[in-house]
Amino acid sequence: MEQSGRYAGALVALMLSAAAAAHEEPRPRLLTVGGEAEISVAPDRADVGLAVEASEKTLAGAEKLVGEGIARLLKLCESLDIPKNQIRSAQLSVQPQYDTGGSLIGNRPRIVGYIVSRQLDVDLRDLAKLGRLLQGAVESGANRISGPQFGSSRKDEHQRAALALAAEDARGNAAALARTLGVKLGRLHSLTASEAGGQPMREMYTMQARAKSMDTADQTYEPGEIRFTASVSANFDLP
Repeated sequence: MEQSGRYAGALVALMLSAAAAAHEEPRPRLLTVGGEAEISVAPDRADVGLAVEASEKTLAGAEKLVGEGIARLLKLCESLDIPKNQIRSAQLSVQPQYDTGGSLIGNRPRIVGYIVSRQLDVDLRDLAKLGRLLQGAVESGANRISGPQFGSSRKDEHQRAALALAAEDARGNAAALARTLGVKLGRLHSLTASEAGGQPMREMYTMQARAKSMDTADQTYEPGEIRFTASVSANFDLP
């Protein structure tokens, strides 16, 4: 009887499995398409790094030169009416210089000098002042400049606009395929999206090269455009 009951149980399980399979919904028929979009806008801001570096035999001497240079840069920013909340100042960076001739004090190389540097990061919101800022930085003693890195204060708005256009492109592609294939386009089944752009690569400028190219304080710069791109992958039901 036990064995017969075991067979009966297996038969019931098999019947239930077959019934469940019979009631399984068929897999949906999907049309998969992609959509892309790109928006180009003019930048309205620029990030600029202005650094002063000095090498002296004494730490105090190097710190004094750097401090004086930073003070001149801050005065320059004030003269250009750049708000203080758009200027960030990093801490001093100190790097000892050692005697490479093998002279030791105890078990350590002898320190023969110090390299001290400090940087101001300027978030410039008026690009008409960019030429005067860079020219003035050279004249004020900045010996390292990074940037300008152009950007947009409306980055999120532009990125969302690119996403919307990419979604419209995907919808248009799906409709075109459906018409061509003679099928009806159903509702959106799933959607994935990706976005990029809005952050141009930072360019590095050496002060020697910039000093030669800046003949006037009113030199203009052409920042070009910032591109915001977006792409989507969409699945539409085919009834």
